Amino acid sequence: MALRRVPVLAYDWVLISLVLLISFVGLVTLYSAVPSRSLWLQQLVALPIALAVGLLIQLFTRRQVLSWGFTLYMVSLAMLVLVLLIGREINGARAWFNLGPFSFQPLELAKIGLILVLARVLAARPLERLLDYVLPVLLTVPVLALVFIQPDLGGALVLIAGFLGMLFVRGMPVKHIALGAVLLAVLLPTAVWPNLNQYQRDRVEILFDLSKDPKGRGFQQIQSTIAIGSGGLMGKGFGAGTQTQLGFVPERQTDFIYAVLAEEWGFVGATTLIALYALLFFRLGRMASECVRMEDRLIIAGVLSMLAFQVTVNIAVTLGLAPVTGLTLPLVSKGGSSLIMVYLGLGLALLVHRDRYSEV
Repeated sequence: MALRRVPVLAYDWVLISLVLLISFVGLVTLYSAVPSRSLWLQQLVALPIALAVGLLIQLFTRRQVLSWGFTLYMVSLAMLVLVLLIGREINGARAWFNLGPFSFQPLELAKIGLILVLARVLAARPLERLLDYVLPVLLTVPVLALVFIQPDLGGALVLIAGFLGMLFVRGMPVKHIALGAVLLAVLLPTAVWPNLNQYQRDRVEILFDLSKDPKGRGFQQIQSTIAIGSGGLMGKGFGAGTQTQLGFVPERQTDFIYAVLAEEWGFVGATTLIALYALLFFRLGRMASECVRMEDRLIIAGVLSMLAFQVTVNIAVTLGLAPVTGLTLPLVSKGGSSLIMVYLGLGLALLVHRDRYSEV
């Protein structure tokens, strides 16, 4: 398999700069958030590995990388089955492989594999008939089912967001969107809600009044909103957030890391991070629109949809606007496998945009 050199100026340096800047913000925030320095050092080691993965994929051609799609999809399916048998259970979900001091979540690889196979299938024909949705749904359902069984509702929602984002970019007729909305309205109360675990239903119900159980089900979000509010305009300073540093905010290095940032850097720091994410998503959207092939547009749309959904839900959870889902903040929260796969996804977007006019 031949590798090739591509001129440095061929890359989208706006995207690269935004990703590196958000990653830097993540490292600084995580240094303050982690309960032990060893966890921060793990993330510090993971960052150059993630960067190397994102750069390594640039050595291949677009056609070479896209040919890996079905293989990645099948490997990720096998790993999702295997993790249910021998995986490590964390917070009630059997979703991780133990690799010594590190852990790997196969869901992260499944996101990339699913994006690649869906892009190829959806690009092959327009969505004109209901039958055109059969193959994309058949490819998505096994991944969703295995993630849901773990159980990882947050991960399943991210996959659904990516799937819907790709359908939207492919061009769904209005009548199909209306039919989907009706179907969703029927399935949510009849099929989805009854099959949720009790703790998942509790997370949704408590959202309407966190004060009903301030020391139990509502504790996480109450403490998070207190931390965010106490940050004021400019924040309390690096490492000086009382709510987060004294342990009142749980999972502050993962699910609730945004509360750490907001308490220490205030409204200015919190909105600056949101602005950086918005610029990143805007740039990805522009890159998708600049691609001449539908398959390339769909790949970038899948990456964008999954990242945007995860960022939106994570921040909404810390503000008490969405139920706790277990979703981390991409490029910021602790998580080596997540960081590496985010860089892989962004590297993939960078690659197809770079080769958008190439025939190889």
